[in-house]
Amino acid sequence: MRIVIQKFGGALLATPEGRLQVAELITATRKQGSRVVAVVSAIGREGNPYATDTLMGLMREIGSDINPRTLDLLLSTGEIISTAVLAHTLVRAGCPAIALTGAQAGIFTTDEFNDARILSIDAARTRAHLERDQVVVVAGFQGVTPDGEITTLGRGGSDTTAVAIGAALGAEVVEIYKDVPGIMTADPKLVPGARPIQRITYDEMSQLAALGARVLHPRAADIGREHNVKLLIRRMGSLNGGTLIVKGPELGVPIIDGRPVIALAHLPDVVQLKIE
Repeated sequence: MRIVIQKFGGALLATPEGRLQVAELITATRKQGSRVVAVVSAIGREGNPYATDTLMGLMREIGSDINPRTLDLLLSTGEIISTAVLAHTLVRAGCPAIALTGAQAGIFTTDEFNDARILSIDAARTRAHLERDQVVVVAGFQGVTPDGEITTLGRGGSDTTAVAIGAALGAEVVEIYKDVPGIMTADPKLVPGARPIQRITYDEMSQLAALGARVLHPRAADIGREHNVKLLIRRMGSLNGGTLIVKGPELGVPIIDGRPVIALAHLPDVVQLKIE
């Protein structure tokens, strides 16, 4: 069974047209003979009614001293709404689909509310739905502790969910769809001539992520490297291109093409001092 994980950010799901485009991509992938797990973020960005930042603001209006457990209970609903809406969109488009929360998908985490780490994934339920030829839409960014407490994974948690599920299922590839064409040589907002990188190793990606590159969360990169997950980051609507992240150089395929510098990243408002 060829399994493909496809992760979609909230901006891609913010409009009915965007959700239809996502559904069309999933359907096309399925028609190519793959079983698909779609991992989703909360719909939209701050200002949209179900976005994570909007839900956070709802709590802050009441008071700044927010119980972390209570906050996770609320924040997890953003992805659950997104999961249900996309699954319904797929079914209406003629594609069999089922929505699962992080807990239903067997994602077990530590009890660090608002910043939990994935401990393990019991993928039996997800695999069973795939074997029935259903698209499984999973809520990213969330999980459950072994004693049943709902948790969230912190910023970038949906990427981490996608890579971890890919590792648990032995997926052929994890595709993360963004509003950029892939990993760039620099921040395109600061460097207009920045170009997408075709191939990069997980070690290089982990360093870029730790130094401020926001395209992929460092935890997602660490899980991908540990489990040798083939990861592709590309822009929505582009069936070619993007950045392929691999564990190391593949036979006969140079990673850096002789370039001593792969990319530049930065951390704003940080001063580095070296004391000798």
